[in-house]
Amino acid sequence: AQQERVMKAQAFQNKEQISMMSGRKTLEVNPNHPVIIDLLSKIKADKEDKAAKDTAAVLFQTALIESGYEIADPSALVNRVYRLMSKELGVDPDAPLKEVEVPEEEEEAEEEDDKDEGEGEDEEEEEKDGKEEL
Repeated sequence: AQQERVMKAQAFQNKEQISMMSGRKTLEVNPNHPVIIDLLSKIKADKEDKAAKDTAAVLFQTALIESGYEIADPSALVNRVYRLMSKELGVDPDAPLKEVEVPEEEEEAEEEDDKDEGEGEDEEEEEKDGKEEL
């Protein structure tokens, strides 16, 4: 993975040369792992199962990242993760956003808390400075 990053950092004009010099990536899969068993059963049941395909792609891309490789399209990974999370939570990923109104009393309380925290930090720093001088 480190060698691949070094080669990409160098100014190669020929992209074929980069792909030829980078090593082959091998993903070792434990066929007895419950995730793999479940994924296989879902694919056998429906070869076009979008969630199963997303799960397989996320599995592969996270293995690449964990091994130190860069993935070609990080936004695709993020979108897949969001879709899987939405499905797990039972939320429609395409649902329109809803505005949540925070009552004014809560907003004012938060602003006061933020001010109080800032003042408290200044007093703590002054106390520390005073102790250091002794």
